[in-house]
Amino acid sequence: MSPQADRDLTSLIRRARMKFCNEAKEDLVNVLNNFKDLKPDISNFTFGDGINKNCLTLDGTIPIHYKGGNYHIPVILYFLDNHPYMGPHCYVKPTQNMRIKPSKVVDSAGRIYLPYLSEWQYPNYDTAGLLQVITISFQEKCPVYTVVSPANNSSGNNNHSTSQQPPYPCSNPTPNAYPSVSPPYPSVDPPYPTVEHPSNLMPQPNVGGFPAPTHYQPVPPPYPSVERSSISANPTALGTGYGYSNSTIQPTHIRASLLSAVEDKIRQKVRNKIEIPFAELQSVDANLRDLHSGKQKLREMMESITRDQQELDRILGVYTSKKEEFEKALKTTEASGSDLNPEDAIDAQKLVHKQILRCYVQDCAIDDTIYSLGQSLKRGSINLQTYLKHVRQLSHQQFQHRLLMQKCRERAHLPI
Repeated sequence: MSPQADRDLTSLIRRARMKFCNEAKEDLVNVLNNFKDLKPDISNFTFGDGINKNCLTLDGTIPIHYKGGNYHIPVILYFLDNHPYMGPHCYVKPTQNMRIKPSKVVDSAGRIYLPYLSEWQYPNYDTAGLLQVITISFQEKCPVYTVVSPANNSSGNNNHSTSQQPPYPCSNPTPNAYPSVSPPYPSVDPPYPTVEHPSNLMPQPNVGGFPAPTHYQPVPPPYPSVERSSISANPTALGTGYGYSNSTIQPTHIRASLLSAVEDKIRQKVRNKIEIPFAELQSVDANLRDLHSGKQKLREMMESITRDQQELDRILGVYTSKKEEFEKALKTTEASGSDLNPEDAIDAQKLVHKQILRCYVQDCAIDDTIYSLGQSLKRGSINLQTYLKHVRQLSHQQFQHRLLMQKCRERAHLPI
């Protein structure tokens, strides 16, 4: 890409206000280096909810090889502001003398539907790969057909209202001529008919609402289609039965056309054979990833359980040793015959500490008493007047105990 083209592309990306400028530019540069007929621009795009937005586009043609001939299919790609993390909207953009042929890949409005678009995931998917997939799909089933007026028909086709012809030539042919690389006639399964219109009528509007470029020339209709049985029975009749000389259709042309049809069918069958094992392989690969993930989670759970078990064993050992110490002390006390008062077993060393302990115990006892009075009031054991009387007295006592405990803690230099 030239420096000027690089600057123009950067300017268009900024005008489109793309969020990921560097990634989008890298993707588009790769496309423009591989598809020379596509040109970047800014165009208005209407979403399904009616919102209009200026989007960066790639407008032009992509080359395909169809039925032995090379053709260019006009397309346009609309890129959203979050490209390349979201796939583009792709449309076939027919010229004035073309009509869209709907299929499972292209709808009547020209929009292209492919699994590559619905499964888009950057950086595994990019626009260059998308265009390659579109090219392969169009080579299997051409998305457009040509509408030809009577003025472009040769005199040898006056007795036929329709003819089969490829959609779009690579080079610009002259009137009443055929592309040199295209087959003289579609020998098997002609893709679409060419509809003739009177010369005094205006061209029909393009399907899909896209403007039709004018720098492509229409192609005159090729030879009429012939049944397979007649081809195999008398190939030379093709050159004379429809007003053409034997010097135009050679056996090599017939052979090339038949080979092209056979190649298409073999390619389709090979694709069908490959798709099923590939889908199965993807399913097996997904299951394998799930199994590896589950294995890792199970390993982490086992390690966590092992750590918890070790911690429980350690705690159990501590409690067991303490229990043995208590039992030993109890047996020693019982053997000595001393009458130990449990109330005297816990005592403070200093008088101020004893007073703090006594006030705290009385404070807790008053809390329990007030709670019991409240439960009795709920059950109806006492009336409200009795409840308020005792709560008032207990609250007064509790205040005195807390005040005394605070002064004792100040005297003992303890935090309040």
